Amino acid sequence: MRYFLMKAYHSHILRNLLFLKDFLSMGSQNLFALNRPAFIKKSATVPIKKSRKIGRKTLIWLDDRINPLEKKMDWLAFSPIGRDVNIIWLKEINEFQTWIHTNGLPDAICFDYDLSNSFNGFDCAEVLTDYCYNHQLLPPQWSSHSTNPEGKARINRLLKNYLILAKRMNFRSFTG
Repeated sequence: MRYFLMKAYHSHILRNLLFLKDFLSMGSQNLFALNRPAFIKKSATVPIKKSRKIGRKTLIWLDDRINPLEKKMDWLAFSPIGRDVNIIWLKEINEFQTWIHTNGLPDAICFDYDLSNSFNGFDCAEVLTDYCYNHQLLPPQWSSHSTNPEGKARINRLLKNYLILAKRMNFRSFTG
């Protein structure tokens, strides 16, 4: 019975994604942009490091408390692209949005769900999917190091569903 319910739930999601694809292809309006909260700042003053070591991939670490380079805990074990990376530590949605719009997509993102302000990691994942959709890109690799299981599941569900939609629409990888 549980398998049937899960299968029915996933087919419902897939049906909605196909409807969304058809709806978006009908006009020039972007449905994702229409549903964005108006209270997200369009530009924030965020110091962005331009120095990158050549040959290393870039990892965005989205967390308001945990330093990914902390010596007491191996936080980079959560990285989907390994430990030898350039780390960009962002603490809130405006920093995340500014970095993405200024620098493009990173190679990977580690999400925390619970951030200090009124936004959370899911809101940042929505910003990411909006950017990817507007540029017809597949999302970068991601993981979540959140201790909030429901929030972690929401982030993963959103990004997996977007990945299904993007592959069906033949979006390209941002690296290629």
